[in-house]
This record gives sequence, C-alpha cells and structure tokens, in this order.
Amino acid sequence: EERPSRVLLSKSAIAGAHSMLLFLMGRTPDAPFTKEIKPAAAIAWKKIAYGEISKGGKPIQLYDCNPDQAEQLADTFNREADGRHEAMGETLKSVFVDTGENGIFSLGEFYTISALGQMEYVTPEEIAQCAFWEIKGGNTGTDIISSLDNAIMGPTYRAGYLREAVLQKMKALGLKHGVESVAFELLGPPRLSKLLHEADLLRKGFETMERVMKADPEELSEGLESLIRNDRKLRSKIISIGIPILLKDGKTLLRGPMVKIPPYRGSNELAVTPESIEDWTSNGWVDLRPTNMKRWQDRFKAIREEIDAIPADDTSSRYHRDREYWVEDPEIHIGKVVSWIFITEEQGLRIKS
Repeated sequence: EERPSRVLLSKSAIAGAHSMLLFLMGRTPDAPFTKEIKPAAAIAWKKIAYGEISKGGKPIQLYDCNPDQAEQLADTFNREADGRHEAMGETLKSVFVDTGENGIFSLGEFYTISALGQMEYVTPEEIAQCAFWEIKGGNTGTDIISSLDNAIMGPTYRAGYLREAVLQKMKALGLKHGVESVAFELLGPPRLSKLLHEADLLRKGFETMERVMKADPEELSEGLESLIRNDRKLRSKIISIGIPILLKDGKTLLRGPMVKIPPYRGSNELAVTPESIEDWTSNGWVDLRPTNMKRWQDRFKAIREEIDAIPADDTSSRYHRDREYWVEDPEIHIGKVVSWIFITEEQGLRIKS
C-alpha cells in the first residue's frame, strides 16, 4: 500500500467529517441527543472458519504461470495480463478470521495487525457495552461528542466584557465619517445582508417598530421604495455587494454586476416563476413588496408580545432580552432585530456555550 495511504487518509478524513457533523447535530435545537463511539483499533471477530476466500463478493480464482512462460522484464512493464497465465479451475481456500466490517484475515495477517504496537483490536461486545451504557445515561468516557464539547474553546467572559467597547468604537467612527455600517455580504449567508438592509430601510423610513406596526403594508412599501429611488448612495451600497432590490410591483429589479442569489449552478439563465421569486427574495434579495412588509409587521408584533410577556417588576437573570434590552434604543436596532429572527424564526439558538 502507498505511504502515505490515500485510502487510509480518505477514511480518516471521512471519519473526522462524520464526527464534526454529529457534533453540529448535538448543538441543534430540538434535535435528538447525539453520541458517537469511535473505535481506534481493528474490530474483531465474527467467526473463525475454513472455506473459500472472496474479494469483492467473488471467490479468488487460482492461476498458474509456468516458469517456461515467464515474462522477461525489459524497458516497460504492462499491468495488463498478456495471456501467459493459466486458470487452474479452482478457488483459494484457507483458514480465516471474519472480522465483520473489515473483512477476512489470514492467520498471518491477523497476527501482524493485532500485534502489540500495531493496530491491535477491540471486540464488538466491548463496543456494544459502551453504546448500551451511554444510551442508558451512563458515562463511559468514550463519547466523542462529549469529548469535543469539553475540548473546544467557546465564548469567553473577556470577549463578552469587551464586546460593548467594540460596538461603541464602531458607532463613534461611523459618526465621525458620516457613514452607516449595515452589511458587506462577506460573512454570509446572503439572507443576513438582506434582512439587515430591510430592517435598516424600515428604520430610516419609519424609525420605530410601533410606527411600522401601525402603518399599512402598502404605505410601508411606498415609503421604502421612495427612499431607494431618491437616495443613489443608499441603493448603491446594497446592490454593489450582490444584493438586488425588488421594488413594490414585484417585477422591477435593481441590481449590480454581481448577484449572490440565485447561486450559479451550471447556468446563468434561470426561469422566473412565482416560486423562484419567493425563493430568491427569501434568501438574498431586498424585498419591498407589501407581502414582505406584512411579514416584518408580524415579526415586530411577535417581539412586542415577547416584551409584554415579561413581568414589569422582573429584575432577575431569567431574561437576557428583557424590556430594557428592547426599549433602550429609540429607533429600530437592526442587529437586535435580525439576531432575534435568527434565534426565533430561523430556530438558530446556540444551545451550548
């Protein structure tokens, strides 16, 4: 086998990717509890027997090459057979140990790989016992997901302490240069930029969540479209990062030379259908249609209901988005609103810190 072995490296890469996928599943809200036991040795055995030896599901045929017909090595070697061999009409039979997933080994092969300091091996029963104990709620110390949870470096107190300083410095610098820092579409996904810019347009046009909720969806659409039509710099900062703007009529699109949604999947020409428009506007277009304005009103109403559900005299640590969190800003706070959408609407709450 090659050294390094492409097969073994591929297996290791897939095994690692599999563990990381399960690791993410274990941090998904409302997902099943996820555990993984990953043996780091050969697994054996299923049975010991004498019989036909197969490869790829087919018995290994026996061939002979008469020394008188042997190939003479010259300048080149051809891996394809040239007919010098002779089929014996028999198959390879021997004593073997069936290890299950890893196939069958000869006595010599099994002795070598299971030797102390080589692969060694673990029995299926031991693996099953660990799996059983973990399922029953025991702690075997062999759960990969738990180990990753304990080994990774999560959010820190220091970072949380310094976060407010970062935000204040960015706000001050924005005031100094007379710019607003909304979205660049470098972080992704495009839906993040789309939501931030829509929330920012609502802030510019109607200032507060209360005013947005009281307005008619048609009025909201007209107000935001007027903002876009009359402010060249504003619309250029949106379309230049790959986020198109669909105007109130649902047919007129403002765009730059590049769009993030729809992504390229073999063709640059795509059919425009009601379904495709809904998909594109949901994932990465600023949508000024009344239907989307109604969606924003519903979001703000849900936030208002969440605020009203908090007891007015509650000063405990139960709520991290308490009344003061929402009312301390006189205008719509785009970061707070979009993070709420990701947590609540997108069900993207981080459940482990």
